[in-house]
Amino acid sequence: MNIAILGAGAMGSLYASYLAPFHSVTLLDSCAPLVEHINAKGLIKVSHDHTEIPLKAKAALSGTSLDYQDLVIVFVKGIHTYEAMKNNQSLLGPDTIVMTLQNGAGNNRDIAQFVPRERIIVGTSSHNSVYLETGKFYHSGCGPTNIGPDLPCESSLRDVKKVAQALEESGLTVNIMDNIQYVLWQKLVINCGINALSTLMQCRIGEIYTNPYLWDLCKRIVYECVLIAEADGTYLDRKEALLAVSKVCENDSSGFASMYQDRQNKRLTEIDRINGVVANLGSEYKIPAPCNTMLVTQIHAIEQMYFRQ
Repeated sequence: MNIAILGAGAMGSLYASYLAPFHSVTLLDSCAPLVEHINAKGLIKVSHDHTEIPLKAKAALSGTSLDYQDLVIVFVKGIHTYEAMKNNQSLLGPDTIVMTLQNGAGNNRDIAQFVPRERIIVGTSSHNSVYLETGKFYHSGCGPTNIGPDLPCESSLRDVKKVAQALEESGLTVNIMDNIQYVLWQKLVINCGINALSTLMQCRIGEIYTNPYLWDLCKRIVYECVLIAEADGTYLDRKEALLAVSKVCENDSSGFASMYQDRQNKRLTEIDRINGVVANLGSEYKIPAPCNTMLVTQIHAIEQMYFRQ
């Protein structure tokens, strides 16, 4: 397949490392020095045992006119989804499939402004990848890629199976989900429970579970999410949701949340697409979400402080 990956950060580079040996893959990014580095020196993946694996890859500046792609995978931050799709419309042919594996919620709605919903695949990745330096990332956690159609229909299901086969041929574990909204909510709850806390405390993911005070706060965040998810039409068992968060904390204990990496690099975060979604839905459904609301305020306060340092 001809595959374009929008966003050459930690996750985009990780998926490129799987796909590039088997498909024609181009990473697109708005950072010119990163694009130049990838084309000149490739990527370096640091494995669990800290072995450095050099990888060949090709990259282009976002907005570069390429041939129509069979598949476009969106890995930019949610706040940049609309802009990335708008700038890369040259990639989109009449049969191009677009798949979002981004954190947060609402990315599919931005993509649908440029691609018919029946050609959109939504999903989640259980992998964790940490950006170390230009062109170098640490693969800190493994897991399945769960995908499903944004608009279930016969043609969409064919596309999902086609993409699943391409990913599996590249060594990725893929689950095709009938109820992808359940999976998306489950991933959103995990992100809500981990990302902002890790960012505020500047700690590794595992410390959220091992620190009793942080874990108590995480529980409150998760319980708010569960109540609001049900009001939104998706039932999540409270104990199972909390168990899913604890498993991520254990499996990715040495990793850092993507939002924490944003703070370290003084970048705007995806807080509005994560805890902000829950806070806003809580307001809409008249369900209090004080913990999620406070996290949104605190993270935005940190972002404002970037410019004072």
